[in-house]
Amino acid sequence: MPIVAMDVFPMRLTLREPIPMSSGVVASTGNVVVRLADDDGVVGWGEGVEAPALTGQRQADILADLERLRPLVVGSDPTRITETWSRARRLLPSGTTALAAVDIALHDLAAKTLGVPVHRLLGGLIRDRVPALALVGSGHAEADADKLEMRRAEGFTWFKIKLGMGPAETEWATLRHARDLAGEDGVVCGDANEAWGEEEAIRFLDGIGDGEVRFVEQPVSRHDKAVLLRVAERSIVPICADESAETLESVLGFADGPLSGVSLKLIKHGGITGVMRGAAICATAGLGVNLAGKVIESSISAAANLHCAAAMEKVDYGCSPANQGVVRDVTEDPVSVSDGEFDVPGAPGLGVDVDEGILRLLNT
Repeated sequence: MPIVAMDVFPMRLTLREPIPMSSGVVASTGNVVVRLADDDGVVGWGEGVEAPALTGQRQADILADLERLRPLVVGSDPTRITETWSRARRLLPSGTTALAAVDIALHDLAAKTLGVPVHRLLGGLIRDRVPALALVGSGHAEADADKLEMRRAEGFTWFKIKLGMGPAETEWATLRHARDLAGEDGVVCGDANEAWGEEEAIRFLDGIGDGEVRFVEQPVSRHDKAVLLRVAERSIVPICADESAETLESVLGFADGPLSGVSLKLIKHGGITGVMRGAAICATAGLGVNLAGKVIESSISAAANLHCAAAMEKVDYGCSPANQGVVRDVTEDPVSVSDGEFDVPGAPGLGVDVDEGILRLLNT
């Protein structure tokens, strides 16, 4: 049963359509795939997603951290996930992306060994279908209206509008259009990616109107928590922290405050183990959970997100696995959306059959 091999595959994923944000346009990313194998030949797969604007880490940093983790991982028992996660976190407190890759692979391997899907390791299913949160927004009214209508025709009813890129009036109109399309059972939220100062944020939030959106994510800079909390206190719109919720300790620090929720991410919080710990904090503190991939990822990370979404108490702020726009995934059978929802994989492990031939093509 011990892990006898850890192989690392750097790769570059490219989007069919680049995604604009207030901080710039994202077109491709350099991720890292990890393969763990035990002495019976069972294999588990994990992924670390490059997101330097969020984590400060590029692909080379993730690779270096994985090499530091190698002696700890090889020789370990893949079913003792908490022990390995805790030791790795102490060794590399800032290496959460590499830790995420290893932790996802450990869950995949352990679940395959036991013959169960990963969500069984997390407490079992609460939901077997997860609404897909569609990302739309460019600051251009007509383009965004067209994209929203296309997504609605595809079955999406949960929308996240990227904000801070166009005039306030344009983005208010986009939010209203999304609200009209979403219908009574749909959800609309916004994400500003730190676009505004305090007063600009309040002016924008006041212009949305009460009840129009479920939340707006990270309206101001992560670097001054007091400003974020003041905005949350003054806003008629619920406020969700993303970049400011960079650690589990920071998530805990938002309990009993004016924030309404946080965005949990595999790469911020150390994989499946970290995300589920974050979800437990949120459930106890009454914080909403947005469970998000990081713009460009493969079906490995997407499936890990879905297993978390299936098992956590609430995902009331939406789930956005981010493999849908990639030119080439790591599998011929990628995690996909049907009628605006993801089916939670039910096969042993993550439920993703990684194609090593494709991995070699994507290897940078």
